[in-house]
Amino acid sequence: MRIEAIDEALQAEPFVPFRIVLPSDRQVPVPHPDFVSVAPNRKWLLVWNKRGGWSMVEPALIVELAFNGSHRR
Repeated sequence: MRIEAIDEALQAEPFVPFRIVLPSDRQVPVPHPDFVSVAPNRKWLLVWNKRGGWSMVEPALIVELAFNGSHRR
């Protein structure tokens, strides 16, 4: 997925929580834009969870962004 699509979802007003869907059907929730850090080279995302853990995600591997039942590819 293009990083611009992810930026658009993170900067939406009002923000709508979404899930990052990966090829393995693993889903990484994004409850708020503050939970995502974009690497300076824009090739990695660090997504924090509410328990203090994190997931490192390569945007090129993202299949879709899921917004409460709807999807953006």
